[in-house]
Amino acid sequence: MRKTVLLIDDDRLPIEYYVRALEQKGFEVKQCFGPDSALEFAAKKLSEICAIVLDIMMPPGRKYESIDTHEGLITGLFLLDSLRRHCPDMPVVVLTNVRNPKTLDKLKDKPLVEIVQKMDYPPFEFADLVDKRVRESNHMDAAKES
Repeated sequence: MRKTVLLIDDDRLPIEYYVRALEQKGFEVKQCFGPDSALEFAAKKLSEICAIVLDIMMPPGRKYESIDTHEGLITGLFLLDSLRRHCPDMPVVVLTNVRNPKTLDKLKDKPLVEIVQKMDYPPFEFADLVDKRVRESNHMDAAKES
């Protein structure tokens, strides 16, 4: 079973607690601090990833510099759409401080996407949630194969 989580967030220090909690849960965590490195990693090593953890607010990088990301406030929305082209069935947990309903509504109807607020989810509860989503995804994959 794949046990690598791709964690995409430009905020290095606070996210370190989430990384540690995921590692203690048995996951290997590949951190990317922006969209360019995340897309590069996903293109090369997608088969190793079991879940994606994604922030919404981050600098647009080279990939989205010509797109209006509202100065980085919604970069994660574009990144999610790009990643979905490569992995439509992968669980994604959006870990964010964004509370703007217009932004969050754009994620609500996307399949296999769960939105959690950083302020509301302590790292170990978050790691439990990611583990649960990965197990559910693996269960669905096994059901498809039989």
